[in-house]
Amino acid sequence: MSTPAAVVWQKNPDLAWREIDDETVIISPHDSVMHELNDTGSFLWKSIDGKKSAAELAELLVENYQVAPDVALSDAQALLEEMSSRKLVVTASATGGVSP
Repeated sequence: MSTPAAVVWQKNPDLAWREIDDETVIISPHDSVMHELNDTGSFLWKSIDGKKSAAELAELLVENYQVAPDVALSDAQALLEEMSSRKLVVTASATGGVSP
């Protein structure tokens, strides 16, 4: 099931992360697992600010990576869903807080 494009995402505030060359490395404190993101994943990660929806993040991919809008949205949603399942990102509530 695909997450709606209008859902707004933010980084899990409990995570530690660093940029190394063209990759982003994220460490989950709850399981001490290290997650490595490629260039595109790193770009999306840095763009997640608690204000942008999946659709808005996909627009940034279109602008920066010469990809078709439908492909960008599908890819952004897939990555966000994967990150969500690993508790790397959470949805932002209407009041700006974090929902579980």
